[in-house]
Amino acid sequence: MELALIILLWLFICLQLLVISGLLSLPKQKKLKISELPQIAILVPARNEEENIGSCLEALLALNYPINKLEIWVGNDQSTDSTAKIVEAISVNNPHVQLFHVSEDIGMAKAKGNVLAQLVKKCSANYIFVTDADVVVGKNWIQGLLPHLLSNNVGMVSGTTLLSGNGIIQYGQSIDWTIGNGYLIGLNQLGMQSTAVGNNMAFTREAYMATGGYEAMPFSVTEDFQLFTAIRKCGFQTVNLMEKQSLNYTKPQDQFKKLLHQRKRWMMGALDLPWYWAIVFGVQAFFYFGLILLCLMNTSLALSIWILKCLVQLILVILIYAKLREPLPWRAIWSYELYAIGMNLAMIIFFILPEKMDWKGRKY
Repeated sequence: MELALIILLWLFICLQLLVISGLLSLPKQKKLKISELPQIAILVPARNEEENIGSCLEALLALNYPINKLEIWVGNDQSTDSTAKIVEAISVNNPHVQLFHVSEDIGMAKAKGNVLAQLVKKCSANYIFVTDADVVVGKNWIQGLLPHLLSNNVGMVSGTTLLSGNGIIQYGQSIDWTIGNGYLIGLNQLGMQSTAVGNNMAFTREAYMATGGYEAMPFSVTEDFQLFTAIRKCGFQTVNLMEKQSLNYTKPQDQFKKLLHQRKRWMMGALDLPWYWAIVFGVQAFFYFGLILLCLMNTSLALSIWILKCLVQLILVILIYAKLREPLPWRAIWSYELYAIGMNLAMIIFFILPEKMDWKGRKY
């Protein structure tokens, strides 16, 4: 029993080292030049986002891209707050910002996928960018993603999104996002493709239409993974980036129950990932539970494995922030283990409970 626990715990450390090796092998980002800037569209699904939509649009309006080649579409997904009024007020002096009210589903599309499906039909551009209403994009976001999207046979490009906040729960979420991005991009570099980042991605109209659109896809609570998979199945290449230009920031969940539902949504979507990702998530989910069991048998050995895991994890986080050229959030790093232990055990319990996943007032 003790030997089996030790092997499983070491697998987690080996997994971290594998991610680090993937990130270290990332090619140096090419500074691609664009001879002529194309027309692009930015799609922003919004459902009851009155607290966020203003800052989101403010960042989009500050983008380093010609206004005459930019259209911004906000899809109001049956909001019951002041989201639509805020967008309308902003659009008065910014005619390239347009509001579309989503009142019904089309085809098999639902929720965010349904909003995107309808906004794609409304916009006219061949290069389509997607972000969320609670995201603040960098001013060079388009320059970060677009050159790769213009490369031969690339159908989708995805950047890195980090999270900022204060307090142990928000600090914990920020490091979770950081490590999650590291796993996604590091393992992708080693051939273990997974998904795009739904609040920081762009795709060509050609690739999207080849899939039939969201209205032709079976519903998924993780629409970014759904589209990523469909585009790859159609023969297009995908690119996942970890660089400063394509870095965006999002907000943390402000309530613990909302956080649990967000993580449950991700776990539900992860069930459709390739088999090797089940091993990755299984090793991650087991670590703290296994560490507690080993501690009851051999406390000193358990402590040694935990310290080594923290050191390797620290190297991973430092590497990610170095690649993104962002300052290290030391407070978040030092408090992360307490958050991770509690969150890991809470999610195991919450995932197996019969309660439906609640996302923005809709249950799945």
